[in-house]
Amino acid sequence: MGLPTGPDTDTFPFVKAKWFTDIVNQKREVRVIVIHTMEAPEKDKTAENVANFFQGLPSTKKASAHLCIDNNSIIQCVLDNDVAFAAPGANHNGIHLELAGFAAQSSADWSDVYSKALLENAANAAAQYCLKYDLPRKHLSNDELEAGDEGIVGHVQVTEVFKKSTHTDPGKHFPWTTFIARVEHFYQKRKNDLGLP
Repeated sequence: MGLPTGPDTDTFPFVKAKWFTDIVNQKREVRVIVIHTMEAPEKDKTAENVANFFQGLPSTKKASAHLCIDNNSIIQCVLDNDVAFAAPGANHNGIHLELAGFAAQSSADWSDVYSKALLENAANAAAQYCLKYDLPRKHLSNDELEAGDEGIVGHVQVTEVFKKSTHTDPGKHFPWTTFIARVEHFYQKRKNDLGLP
């Protein structure tokens, strides 16, 4: 379905990741959107560069995400219905968004011009997934993630709850309150544009 306020999740520019699990003949159940940082610099082509990195990985390093996002582009690397190699414990039922930048960023770093544009792109993409999978625009607590609730989490929470990785992104200064508010904004805008109740 094409949405009038930006690209649909099925029509982002596509650079196919090397590593993912292809889900055939069934619809994948998605319950969480997982936010990651790429651990890559805030530059105009970071999304494209990381997408190309995912495409060229050797057999000894399996990693991928559904979307790579920077300040001016969104690149899809794994189709929505396929499973990305992103955050063990939340791969099979997660949509994974890789954001340009670093987990070590400060609050000020997340408030600069680049990050504001990046976060708008990421919030818009997350809103599309919330609409597509009927997910609440909510940052889950670790207890809620463990209980099987639906919503949005950071990779660090998947690490803490499922204990299958060591990643701490998107970092302790990620602006969750602002981000969730922008996801809600884009979600409501899309619903209004589509004439949905």
